[in-house]
Amino acid sequence: MPEQKFVKNFRTAKIIQLCLLAVIEIIFSVTLIMDSRLRRMIYADRTLFILCAIIWVLMIFGFICLLNDFFKLRALAVGSHALTQTAYLDSLTSIPNRHSLDAVFRTYTSKKSMQHIGCAMFTISNLKRVNETEGYQAGDRLIQDFCSIFEALGDSAGFVGRNGGNEFVAVLSDCSRKSIEGFISELESKISLYNTEHEKMPIKIRSAYTLAEEEQVQAFTQLLTATYNKLYHIF
Repeated sequence: MPEQKFVKNFRTAKIIQLCLLAVIEIIFSVTLIMDSRLRRMIYADRTLFILCAIIWVLMIFGFICLLNDFFKLRALAVGSHALTQTAYLDSLTSIPNRHSLDAVFRTYTSKKSMQHIGCAMFTISNLKRVNETEGYQAGDRLIQDFCSIFEALGDSAGFVGRNGGNEFVAVLSDCSRKSIEGFISELESKISLYNTEHEKMPIKIRSAYTLAEEEQVQAFTQLLTATYNKLYHIF
């Protein structure tokens, strides 16, 4: 990401500057300590003494400025991390959001990169009813609980995230029909287990999936569109 790259380059530049300044200060100090003739010459010549004093003060000032830059760098890194969290994670569930999904799009830009890629899409089919009967806070809790289960299975998928609203996407690499159906089956099993403890407000999902090779798509957006059409029965 641009912000992270800037922080990294800024830190590298400041480390180089600090090292150079440290080397210069060490050489300057050691020379003065070891060379008594040079010291006497400096003490005897007022102009030379003032010049050396100015150089010494400037080096100390430069060192202080570099330390200040490192403090700024720390604040910048914290701000960059917070910005990334805000930009790429869903505010309600803290799982990757649509911006993260767009970043996934950019990794699959050719037909070759689309080989063995699968896409699964999910909606919570009873969310609208829960919002209407129990309120939107209850609906938000249902989304959060679903996403906790969904994200926990993310290690077996290349990407899991919220596409927005009531749409959730999983992208699987090295994917076959068996593996993507296995992923969906495992998710449904976890939800069934959850529902045994939440009978009053269970999670009910609808799902659809598409394999890039079967659909012969050449771009990830086409794969996502094909999955979306299957989910909502658009043909």
